Amino acid sequence: MNLTNVQRVKKLISNLLSNADLIIPYLRMSVFSRKLPIDFDMPWWSFLAIERADNLLVGKRVFEYGTGGSTLRFAKIASRILSVEDNADWMAIVRDRLAKNNIKNVEIRLCPFDFENPIDFESSDYISAVDGELWDVVIIDGQDWSFKQRLACFRRVEPKMKADSIIIVDDFWRYEELLTSNRAKSVEIFESVGPSRIGVTSTAIFFY
Repeated sequence: MNLTNVQRVKKLISNLLSNADLIIPYLRMSVFSRKLPIDFDMPWWSFLAIERADNLLVGKRVFEYGTGGSTLRFAKIASRILSVEDNADWMAIVRDRLAKNNIKNVEIRLCPFDFENPIDFESSDYISAVDGELWDVVIIDGQDWSFKQRLACFRRVEPKMKADSIIIVDDFWRYEELLTSNRAKSVEIFESVGPSRIGVTSTAIFFY
């Protein structure tokens, strides 16, 4: 978030005081741990958003931009997950974790893309991997160095969303402009601490 360090500390303290039940998870998974969210079978989201998603994704068909702890966690409750990943090394790690957990309802497609020089992203195999099927849930949580690619992913998938479907956008503090330009029936924003991060983040869920 575009805050000074003092503002970040104040926001962190205020958020923890408002969500006292998150203090122990925060200490265990963030302050006193050097593990990644995938080691906890968790996405790199706010804890509050993870809790909400646990109730929303049961039995759902999920498409995911970017793989990781979310893939492992939600595969245990979703009927199917199709994920697109741009990094072959990271994809191998995620696939290894899936195999060790005997998870078989996930398909990961490798679609390399240079996010440091995102030329012609809108015509890339990465963004178009969502095409061809209707999804109950689309998770937008892939790489985005310019803070524009997740916006492009949102614009790509929103016209495809059917009734009672949802889009989840992580690091939503970067993409708040979506609040003034969407066709969702409602939007819920979850701002809190999360696994493997020191400060506060936000995750938004768009309901159609």
